[in-house]
Amino acid sequence: MPLGILSAVRVTSRMSSPLRSSRLIIIGLAVIPLIAGLAAGSFLVRTTNRTQPPPRQVVDLARAGVTRNADWQPMTRRLDGLEMALVPAGCFTMGSTDPQLEMAIDSCERFFGSGRCQVDFGQVESPAHQVCFEHPFWIGETEVTNRLYGSSSSTDMGAMYRGRSWPRESVTWHEASEFCLAHNGRLPTEAEWEFAARGPDGLIFPWGDEFDLENVISGRLAPSDVASVPAGVSWVGAFDMSGGIVEWVADWYAPYPEASPTGPQGPLDGQQRILRGGSWFSFASFFLRTSHRESASPNIANSTIGFRCARDLE
Repeated sequence: MPLGILSAVRVTSRMSSPLRSSRLIIIGLAVIPLIAGLAAGSFLVRTTNRTQPPPRQVVDLARAGVTRNADWQPMTRRLDGLEMALVPAGCFTMGSTDPQLEMAIDSCERFFGSGRCQVDFGQVESPAHQVCFEHPFWIGETEVTNRLYGSSSSTDMGAMYRGRSWPRESVTWHEASEFCLAHNGRLPTEAEWEFAARGPDGLIFPWGDEFDLENVISGRLAPSDVASVPAGVSWVGAFDMSGGIVEWVADWYAPYPEASPTGPQGPLDGQQRILRGGSWFSFASFFLRTSHRESASPNIANSTIGFRCARDLE
């Protein structure tokens, strides 16, 4: 009950005059639209801020670039209906170093059994190489949801994949790309995705270098609402970059180059597209590392594959 109404009721109980009681009740009731108006105004201000351009000093810092994750404070905005997090310019080590590869192998061996891990992490995630971004960009604050996509993967409303705030899954690479283009965006490149997930600090997971199951939507039998595990947020304010849903990125799959490129776009053609991030069905930590790569035909669609969008900073 609003404070004004509480005060009126308490005073009325001690007064004998019906006139005074009535006046106090009227005053108390008059507070309701005032409080409602203030709340609506506050909501309007918050909403308006989300659609306004970032402050000039933030844009200047983003363009100047950062060298540590701690140098950046998350900045999010709503752009053409998409909630986006700003990623500043900067450099990072893409791929896995030897100690990080050993950590991945250990996780795989514990999951499949000693000597039974069949993943060649070294071939897929090395050599570790420096990648730089000269220009800031935006990346989806969350994966695209059923609500935003306009449908779920099932027309049966009694089916499990129908949560409005669940990530939209069972989309092909082409469908994901078309959705982002329709919202004046695009799929992030593989390098953009990894930089937004781990930053200049080169984190193994978005939150740090130690795995914590409490920070991810994974090891489950169904999806969950996006951004429902805030402890796992990345340094730029992007949620569920580990777990949630595996995400399409723009690139064709290819081994990493030996050189250290700037803003790489990946190969011009190929057979399979890249997937990043692990999903709700990932039952081992090696799937959930920021450097983990998977590949699949761009025509495939299943309940563990979704996407988020990106766009350039104008």
